Amino acid sequence: MKSIRSSLCDLYRHTPRIIQLIDIFLAFTLSALIILALYAYAYSFFGERISVAAIFAAIGNLTFLVALREQLTKKSLFNLKREKVIFDFAMCTIVLYMGVFSYMHLN
Repeated sequence: MKSIRSSLCDLYRHTPRIIQLIDIFLAFTLSALIILALYAYAYSFFGERISVAAIFAAIGNLTFLVALREQLTKKSLFNLKREKVIFDFAMCTIVLYMGVFSYMHLN
């Protein structure tokens, strides 16, 4: 078991830094999603719209991060430039948060 773990760690150590950074952000977003879901389930002190919007923002962010990681690692599948992929991620994230903020402020 230790040899499998050490070989996986060695393989992961050779991945590019940007992919490792995306993985760290994925782990952070997933932990925030779990904490938000548990808090919304246990305590209903949030307004209902705010908790739903926060959970959907985290889910949307996770989806965009996984798509970004996939597009950056599989270059032969997606013939796109790296800058275009990152720009698309940034624009999709901005649109996501604009939708989330407008949902939170509906009356």
